Amino acid sequence: MEDYFQQLVRSWRSVTSRTVREAVAVLLLLIVVFGSGFSALTTYAEVVIFDEDRFAEELAGIFDDEDVHKVVAASFIATTLEMADLPVTPAGSAGAEQTIQLEIPPVVGELLANEANDRLLERAVRAAHNDVLAVEGGTLVANPPVRSVQVDLGPIFNQMLDQISSNEELSFLSNVPPPFDAGVVTVLQRAEPGDRFWEFLGQLQDRRSSTITLILLCGIGALLISPSRTRVVWSIGTGIVAMAGILGVGIYGSRALLAVLIDNSDTVRAAQSIHEALLDDLSGRLMDMALIGVLMIVVGAALGWLWRRFGPTPPEEKALAVPESNPVV
Repeated sequence: MEDYFQQLVRSWRSVTSRTVREAVAVLLLLIVVFGSGFSALTTYAEVVIFDEDRFAEELAGIFDDEDVHKVVAASFIATTLEMADLPVTPAGSAGAEQTIQLEIPPVVGELLANEANDRLLERAVRAAHNDVLAVEGGTLVANPPVRSVQVDLGPIFNQMLDQISSNEELSFLSNVPPPFDAGVVTVLQRAEPGDRFWEFLGQLQDRRSSTITLILLCGIGALLISPSRTRVVWSIGTGIVAMAGILGVGIYGSRALLAVLIDNSDTVRAAQSIHEALLDDLSGRLMDMALIGVLMIVVGAALGWLWRRFGPTPPEEKALAVPESNPVV
């Protein structure tokens, strides 16, 4: 009876010790998984959003978008029809109006997509996003504005006026000033919860190296503490895949919510196309993150199979094995 009690105590201690180790390993794994998600966001923020050259490059390509051309052309046409002194022609002012609407959109597309305007566009993008891109030594020093950010296309409109007014039928446009609101919205910032998210990104950015160090330490700790190290590897992989999926759903869910909340105007549609381009870049990073997770799952499963196939037999399996010298009758 005493031997049985001692064996029960030893078994309980063994099970308890294993359970505690598993629980601690799971806690460390959760830190690794969530830390990986935050690291992906901060990497995206550092490489795309808070990097002036990359951000300007990302947005400059947007001006090749036909939707943006339509937005800019509509803005210019509206101002022209309002401010221009339409000439008296045989066709009347309606004829001049029709000429304007036919002539201006192709010129807008040509100017915005023209390589000669790249520097003008880049300067306009940088000037509009000074607050967003205000970084000093890699650290965000100015909170992004809560307002929407609009790229001023005034310099482009000045070139457009010169080109359009060279047309004899539209020469009267030489006296028309560019629209005061000439531009395209690139960042739609909402007070709740947009500003908090940007501040959160900025805080993560400041602690990026600490986050990566914590991920590595927790991952190594989980490998050392867990009774099943191969399980830890594929568990981390599974968690990373899940985190990539959660971030992806959250990002595209936020985009859908944004589309519902904001006004359904041409300028906003242009802004959505710009957000699409930035989200495509983030989607690529989430895909890389998911592929790393899948690779870890495969490696963990392969290591587990190799260990069970060629490694030592665990004590619990030895206890269950029946010796060949004592066959069951």
